[in-house]
Amino acid sequence: MTAKPSYVVNVVEEKDVTIDWFFGRGHGRTKIVQLVLLLVGWFFTVLPVVITASALLNRGDSSGWWGYREGFAMWDKTIAILGILTIAFVIGFFVLYRVNRSSAKERNQRKTYDKQRLAQRMELAAVWYANKYGPEDLRTKHNKILIEPFNDVETYELRGLYRNYGVD
Repeated sequence: MTAKPSYVVNVVEEKDVTIDWFFGRGHGRTKIVQLVLLLVGWFFTVLPVVITASALLNRGDSSGWWGYREGFAMWDKTIAILGILTIAFVIGFFVLYRVNRSSAKERNQRKTYDKQRLAQRMELAAVWYANKYGPEDLRTKHNKILIEPFNDVETYELRGLYRNYGVD
C-alpha cells in the first residue's frame, strides 16, 4: 500500500459510512420506533392520493369521498396552472440551454492556447504516469486494473509537477 499523501486529512472507512441501524443487529427499540414512523409516514402519504383518486374516478356520482363541484373546479384550475408552469419552465430552460450553447460555441472559437506549453504539460504527465504505473504497453488491454489505496492519479500531484517545471 502506498503511503497516505499529506493533503489527505481524514480517512473514512467504508464500514463507517454504511451502517444501517434498521437492518443491523441489535437496537430493538430504535427499530420499533423507526418502523412506527415509517408506517405513519406512508399512511399520510398514501391517504391523500387514495382520497383524490377516488374522487376523480367517481366524479360523476356521489359515491366518492370528495364529491363537491368547488373541489373539482379547484382541481381543474390547479392542474391547468401546473401545466402552464411546466410549459413555461420547459421553454425557459430550453431558451437558457440554447443561449448557453451558443455562447459556449463563441467562447470555444475565441479560445487560444499555447501549443508549446500544452505539449510540455502532456509530456510531463506522460512521463509521470509511466513512472507511477509502468510502461504503457504493460497498462493497456487489461480487463482488470487494481489501484492501491492512495495510488490513484491526483490533480495535486500533477499541479505540483507543472509548477516545478514552470508550465502551470
